[in-house]
Amino acid sequence: MNECPLVTIAIPAYKAEFIQTTIKSALSQTYRNIEILIVDDSSNDEISSIVKRINDNRICYVKNDTNIGGVNPAYNWNRCLELAKGEFFCLLCDDDLYEPNFVETLFLLAEKYPKTNVFRARANFINSEGIEINRFASAPECESWEDYLWHVAHGYRTQTISEWMYRISALRACGGFALLPLAWYADYLTIFRVAKDGGIVSTSNVLMHFRQSGENISSRDSDNTEKKIQAAQQYRSEVEKSLDGSQEKQAILIALDKLLKQHLKYNLNHANRKTILRLLLKNKRYNLHMWWLWKAFWHTIFSKR
Repeated sequence: MNECPLVTIAIPAYKAEFIQTTIKSALSQTYRNIEILIVDDSSNDEISSIVKRINDNRICYVKNDTNIGGVNPAYNWNRCLELAKGEFFCLLCDDDLYEPNFVETLFLLAEKYPKTNVFRARANFINSEGIEINRFASAPECESWEDYLWHVAHGYRTQTISEWMYRISALRACGGFALLPLAWYADYLTIFRVAKDGGIVSTSNVLMHFRQSGENISSRDSDNTEKKIQAAQQYRSEVEKSLDGSQEKQAILIALDKLLKQHLKYNLNHANRKTILRLLLKNKRYNLHMWWLWKAFWHTIFSKR
């Protein structure tokens, strides 16, 4: 590598349980010119104590005055983006892990594809003990944003927010991370925006480990069903607008509608009775299938919830 521009690895932090190993995975990168930006989203003092014990001068620690990510995780993602000093930007969730060559591998791809703004590593799912329980499908090294969107709409691409590296100027130019309720679908919409010019470049090597804890705000089912429905509708509308003029528009939207219906059924079946009743009263706003709502309502009566 002839030039080594600064790469920011930002960690929007709130949960302390795994953050020490998360930080150490960022510090262990073979690519040396990095800053580790930890934005503590007004948690207790445990995260601050962990950072002080690690004591590495590549770490920049900031604590928010209020818990902005509790309202919407993307608020803290964008706070990280605002504070970042690097030419490239990675966002690593506070319980996920990088392999040591994560940044180096993606940076080499960035050198190879100078017109691309977003780079992706293959990821896997790990449990609380760090054992792999599944992995994402591999992807071609280079694909257009339309092709990536087509695969997402058909359920062939899974992603999180942590396996990406961006040219920071491009991410900022498109407004940063998309602000959808609870950041639900925000990672997908953000990638579609940044990748519209230059596509997506990926490595088939598993370089990021996504920990399935079920503790983040967007994954809690019963409390947030209505906001998830709002997010899905906004997401679908944004995708439709972005596809104007594309020959793939109708095929992608048909597949996406089918996928979003599957998500909707799942969320309704995991909603509590109070939420279902509220949706029945507000159905003119959301235009949901009444049969799905009544079925979900009866499910709350006969289940143990």
